[in-house]
Parts: sequence; structure tokens; C-alpha cells
Amino acid sequence: MLRYALPQYRLPKTVLDKELELISALGVEFNFNVAVGKEILLNDLGAAFDAVFLSIGTWHESWVYMPGTELKGVLPALKFLEEVAKSHEIYTGKHVIVIGGGNAAIDSARTAVRLGSKVTVAYRRDRSDMPAIHEEVLAAEEEGVEFAFYVAPHRVVGSEAGEVVAFEAVRTQPGEFDASGRRRPVPTDEILRFPCNTVILAVGETVDLDFVKATGLKLKEGHKTLEVDEYTLETSRANFYAGGDLITGASNVSNAMGCGKRAARHINKRLIGRDNFDELWPVFDYDMAVPQQAAEIGRHKIRELRAADRARSFDEATVGLSTDEASEECARCLRCDVRADQV
Repeated sequence: MLRYALPQYRLPKTVLDKELELISALGVEFNFNVAVGKEILLNDLGAAFDAVFLSIGTWHESWVYMPGTELKGVLPALKFLEEVAKSHEIYTGKHVIVIGGGNAAIDSARTAVRLGSKVTVAYRRDRSDMPAIHEEVLAAEEEGVEFAFYVAPHRVVGSEAGEVVAFEAVRTQPGEFDASGRRRPVPTDEILRFPCNTVILAVGETVDLDFVKATGLKLKEGHKTLEVDEYTLETSRANFYAGGDLITGASNVSNAMGCGKRAARHINKRLIGRDNFDELWPVFDYDMAVPQQAAEIGRHKIRELRAADRARSFDEATVGLSTDEASEECARCLRCDVRADQV
């Protein structure tokens, strides 16, 4: 996902390569181009290793079942992002419609802008209901991405040659609250038409259920993710652990990395019989005293390239903090429970 789903302007691949070099230098061995379940079986891995950690993510994309999805200008978001990441030539045309409101939708939209297309994101709910990172949505808007809210997919219109010429959507209106805490989009009789050359479907990612079911591991009841011990992350099979999107559903990189660290700690504890993580990593003792004087320096904001420049390049969009700014951030009080009149 880091290489093929996160665009270059968000995560430069030179940074990713450096991280992988550091991991490799620790002694981790990588075995690429091996399909587990085909070239090698989980039983074989279980027999060869003391512990197995599954972190296959959610590469299986959800699909919108509507007329016209068979047209050659209709693309799933992850496939689109992967093709761009691999520098494969891909034609998006003058106008792109992105269906969805998550991070994959925004990444696809901002990527299509950088390919020279005019982009509209179509979402069936309100702006406030979008699961995408708020800052990413604002950045997309600054770069020229337009948004159409309260519209649900109806059909993709094609030409006689099988090319996309338009996207039609049903106008929705907010209904009752659903399990997600958001108002359910209720379709109306109004049909909207958006002329376009490409339609990118970014309506969610799921676990590869065929693979998961083939493992024989227990699934969460009523869910499409693996069931694990909440504390150790061990699955229903001894010595098999799992983490990341495989147990939470599509989430983010930080959560996945956190799962990996938690699992590593418990795997290590089981293998050596004790928890020695505090011996491996330094433990810091923080002074929690309220500062005598409030810092006059406010919070520094991450700087970005100008929107017009960002939209024409895959260069990293975020400039970051200077050395002095980073030092000042470290010196700020993080006692958010302290009021100004207490200082």
C-alpha cells in the first residue's frame, strides 16, 4: 500500500526505500513474488516458523454494481493509483469523475489533477460525512478538485465505441441515522448528468475473503475481518497472529504499524518467556509539572507547496518544519488539561 496506493506527492518513494533499507539492515529477510496459498501454504509456514504474522491488508476493492461499469474508462481506485505509481501510461481524458468520499477517492482525485484532468468527486452524503482526512480534502479543493455532494451512482454512459462519455447520478437527501452515526442517503427521482472521460470507483476496500476462508481462521461474527485476541492479536490458530486492516477493516498506516508493534511484543514474549521490550527501547521519565510560564510561541503549521505548483507536479506536497521550528514544537507544553489561568 505504501508503494502503490499512497501517491508520490504524499510519500516519496525515496523515503520508503530508505525505511526498507533500515529494516533490512536489522536482519529482516524479504521474499518477494510469492503467493501464499499457491506457491507456499500456511501449513508449511506454520511448520517452518515459530510464529506467523498475517498482515495482507485490504487489497480487494468494493465495486459499484450499475450499468456501464464494463466500459474501458471505468477504473477501480487502487488499480488506477498502482498504474500511476508504476509510471505506466494511463489516459484519463479531460474530465474525471471519482466516486467515493474516503482517502482513496481523494488520492485518486489529486492524482488525476496532476495528470492534467479536471476532476469532480461525487459523494452520496454530505461533506461533513466524508471519512477522508480533512486536510487532504482541503488540499484537493485548493488544487482545483470539485465536489458534488448528495449524489449516488446511477449508471455510466458509453459511446458506440465503448468509451465513457458521462456519469449519471441520483440526487439523494439525508434520511435517518444509521449504524455509522451518519444520516442514511435516501435516493430521490432527480437524475444528474456529468460529462466525463473516466470514472474512478473509490467506494471502499475489503479483505480478500477467499484467502481468509481458505486459511480456516475464525472470522468475526457478522464481519469480514479476522478474529484475534484483543490483547495479544493471536488468531484462532496457535502461533498465528494478525494485524492491520486484516482485523480492523480498511484503516490507515499508523494503525497498521501499531498492530505490528503490538504483535511483535507478544510474539517475542511468548518465544523467550518474558517481556524484554523495555530493555530494547529506552524508557523516558517525563516531568509532568505545570510550566511556570506559558510559551509565547504558538503551534507551527506544516507548510505546503503552492496549490498551483502542487497540481502540476508529483513532488512532495508538504515542505515540513525547519530545524528551529521543530525544536520550538518540542519545547511546547503538551499538558492540554492545563488552563491559561493555571500557568
